[in-house]
Amino acid sequence: MSHDRLEQAKAKGQQQADAWNSAHPVGTRVIAYPSVRPEFDTKLAERTRLVTTTRTPAWILGHGTPVVSVHGKAGGIDLEHVDIDHDSPLRDGELLAHVLTKENLNRFDDWLDKLGIFAKGYWETVDGKLTVTGLRIGAGEDRVVAKYGDTIIRLADGSFTVRQAVTS
Repeated sequence: MSHDRLEQAKAKGQQQADAWNSAHPVGTRVIAYPSVRPEFDTKLAERTRLVTTTRTPAWILGHGTPVVSVHGKAGGIDLEHVDIDHDSPLRDGELLAHVLTKENLNRFDDWLDKLGIFAKGYWETVDGKLTVTGLRIGAGEDRVVAKYGDTIIRLADGSFTVRQAVTS
């Protein structure tokens, strides 16, 4: 990329970041797609989708791409991969909401490990067999259990709560 093109890309990116910051303060409820948008790969997007809040103002990378940081993901996510969450399940004081599934249990467990939070599979007897049906988060009195389909909520104080799935 030529120097002039790079400077144009940076200027355009900075305009986008400034516009984002004017309209969306830190703490804005968003849906972030760190890997890919659902229009391009529905399955991957759903596995990596974060219902969360922003934790920084937007800024630009060295090549001009505007990004923002969100709770639940290190680094910045391209603003094109971040949607405002108008129908958010998040309430005041909640930073991240994530539905636990069989497919994302290991990824979620790894993330909790990186935060230094104890987590392990939650086992129950199903059809006569001992089976993982969810995830235990935390230890002692602060422990919560999320079963598949439940929404795990991270609170601003660093603790977790679980919103049980609605069953019909």
